Amino acid sequence: MPRISVLIPTHEHAATLPYAVRSVQRQGVDDLEILICGDGVSDELRAVIAELRRADPRIRFFDLPKAPRIGELNRDHVMRHATGRIVCIQNDDDLWLPGHVAMLERALEDADFVGAMQVNVGTDGKVRGYFFDLERPEFVQPWLAWKPNNFGTWASNGFGPIFVAYRLDAYRRLPQGWATTPDGLPTDQTMWHNFVRQPWCRAKFLRWPIALHFSAVDRRAWTPAQRARELRHWTEIIESPDYAVHIWRDLLPDLGDRLLRQSLQQVGGAIAAQVAELRTAFDAERAAMGEHIRELERRLGAEKAAAGVRIQELQGEVAAVTAGASAQVSDLRTELKAERVAMAGRTRELERVLAAERAAVGARILELQNEVAAVTAGASAQVSELRTMLEAERAATGERIRELQDQVDAVTAGAAAQIAELRAASEAERAAAGERIRELERVLNAEKVGIIEGMPELGRRGPG
Repeated sequence: MPRISVLIPTHEHAATLPYAVRSVQRQGVDDLEILICGDGVSDELRAVIAELRRADPRIRFFDLPKAPRIGELNRDHVMRHATGRIVCIQNDDDLWLPGHVAMLERALEDADFVGAMQVNVGTDGKVRGYFFDLERPEFVQPWLAWKPNNFGTWASNGFGPIFVAYRLDAYRRLPQGWATTPDGLPTDQTMWHNFVRQPWCRAKFLRWPIALHFSAVDRRAWTPAQRARELRHWTEIIESPDYAVHIWRDLLPDLGDRLLRQSLQQVGGAIAAQVAELRTAFDAERAAMGEHIRELERRLGAEKAAAGVRIQELQGEVAAVTAGASAQVSDLRTELKAERVAMAGRTRELERVLAAERAAVGARILELQNEVAAVTAGASAQVSELRTMLEAERAATGERIRELQDQVDAVTAGAAAQIAELRAASEAERAAAGERIRELERVLNAEKVGIIEGMPELGRRGPG
């Protein structure tokens, strides 16, 4: 009896079936049987199967009429004729990876049912893996409840037939084997549930690739020749020494990208929640700040009103002070004007006195000169000297008068603050001028006396 029974359901994929069978035959396991379950096959497919059987006597063909749905009852019929210790399933348009049987057989040494990671080949030629785990309740519970696990695009909500193996004795212990699946439920997942729901069933899961699934739904528009070319291409890859590098090189970066995108979306969601929370806090803070601002505005309005009243009071005080100052300035201006007028009158009076004194001195000098000339011609030298002195005194007196006039003008142009100083200076100048005039009078009188006293002496000397 063979160790392994391989179930291959088929209906119409004549172009791809040989590649699916080839990937089974190249597992390096001779002790197996290949059970092709025909579900209403065409003559073309029948001929392909006959050719395969001629090449490999391990192949058994069950040529059954079309059963309901996808032929679940025909699968059960074939299982009743299986003789292997374990059962692996191959689709008629998918490929197993090397070591597929060995890994599943090893897992079933202490398990009744084994699943593995769903790995799809997209129409773009990229390998994509989808994580699932029968040994973790986070996956199993929603799966058994026909609910998505919502873990993201990196996870799957189940796994297809080529990723499954089970012990034949466990299958025959089930209350019901392959049966027509109720409408609305996926056939394969329903069968897997039948195993996992049994309390005695020991389930395991392989978290790495063991096969490649080429979705017929995604390739509905492809011709059989296109499907065959694709499987031929991937058969060459799988049979190359570095097939694993090619598959992992696609699978890991893609899985990492999907995990990263989901993480970024979760982070973005967390950030959005924080932003919403901050926005709520900001709105509350803004409302509180608005109320505070309104309170400040109310207080400011009250302060402004009080300040307005105070400003009006100060303006009244300033107006009163200004009026008083204006009156004082007016008084000072009147007083200054009167002082100017009095100073101007006094200056004119001094000028008249000085002019009169100058005229009197001049007349007296002339008189003295005549007297001296009449008394003696010899007194001409003294008279000349007196004239010189008188001219000098006259010049000094004129200069002083001009200085007084300048001082008067400066006093007249000065401010009210200088009036007292001008008054003192004027008094001092007046006293000095009076003293000077008296001094001049004394000098003149002395000179006059000297001249008179010298006249007898001049007379005695006679003309020289």
